[in-house]
Amino acid sequence: MYRHEGAALLLERLESTPDLAALALGGQDDEANRILCGAAAGVHRDRPGRPPDLPELRRWFRSLETAQVRGGAFAPAWATAQRLLADPQDVRPLHGDLHHGNVLRGPERGWLVIDPKGLTGERTFDFANLLCNPTPDHALTPGRLERQSALIAREAGLDRARLLAWVGAYAALSAAWHLEDAQGEQARQSLAVSALAHSLH
Repeated sequence: MYRHEGAALLLERLESTPDLAALALGGQDDEANRILCGAAAGVHRDRPGRPPDLPELRRWFRSLETAQVRGGAFAPAWATAQRLLADPQDVRPLHGDLHHGNVLRGPERGWLVIDPKGLTGERTFDFANLLCNPTPDHALTPGRLERQSALIAREAGLDRARLLAWVGAYAALSAAWHLEDAQGEQARQSLAVSALAHSLH
């Protein structure tokens, strides 16, 4: 945002192409995730001064805590989330909703992240959503989670097992949100991603 006056905003114009979701779905998953990791590095970089006062990541997982009484994949995902949240690593401000649709290219400044939710928590969490996107069907493509979790861990300097643990927890949280919105099929797909991630770490 360059300027604002009342309800009027003057915003930087970003380009809708190339579209990272289309890139991934078109067989260039590696390239899309490298771009996303590069954009995330800008969000997570060290900044001078006092860090902003942002809500803690733990708050987001209340829906998963509620859903875990349903059993199934919710229960192990909640156990994983509790373990991760109790011992966070590399805590810093997070985007909170990093995915293919929230990184756009600017004509002057390159790839930029939009629509931050604004949280404080473990850096690895921000990468979990990349592995649940750009579509549930794509996320569940055989071999995709194994390959892309390794690539993202390498590009972003993450522990791959911990990344997969966050994917399992986040995908189940997403399923809990879908159930709250009465979106049963989306919840089923998210739970499938969660179960797959748990089987790999």
